[in-house]
Amino acid sequence: MTTVLLAFSLGSLWTVASVLDAPPSSYLLAWFGLVLAMVDLRHHRLPDALTLPLAAALLLLEFHRLGAAVLGAVVFGGAHLAVRRLRPALMGGGDVKLAFGLGAPLALSSLLPAAILSSAVTLVVAALRRTRGVPHGPGLLAATWALTTL
Repeated sequence: MTTVLLAFSLGSLWTVASVLDAPPSSYLLAWFGLVLAMVDLRHHRLPDALTLPLAAALLLLEFHRLGAAVLGAVVFGGAHLAVRRLRPALMGGGDVKLAFGLGAPLALSSLLPAAILSSAVTLVVAALRRTRGVPHGPGLLAATWALTTL
């Protein structure tokens, strides 16, 4: 059942990306995003074996604007690192590593909307699950996909 849901979700996201003529990073974010979100929701972990290749691939896809991509990664990841340092209970280390990679395809003007949207998605997940202890990774991934695709 999970495989069917994953395949349907991926097909839907790729269809939207295709119709909107989204950049290649949108397709990559959809695939990695679904897998990482499922892992994070189930195990409250974002494995380096997935987050680090995603970050590298996103940087490679943004090679035509490498300076801006690196700056976006540093600013977005750095902001999440600051939260992690100030309030470790609010954010896991995997979320910080993920944020560094997800900053690459985002324009600098999209970083604040990405932070706000990802927090909103996390709050919705918490409300749906009726718990406060929800992972932030799915929110980060959904917000980044939406802002790079739409």
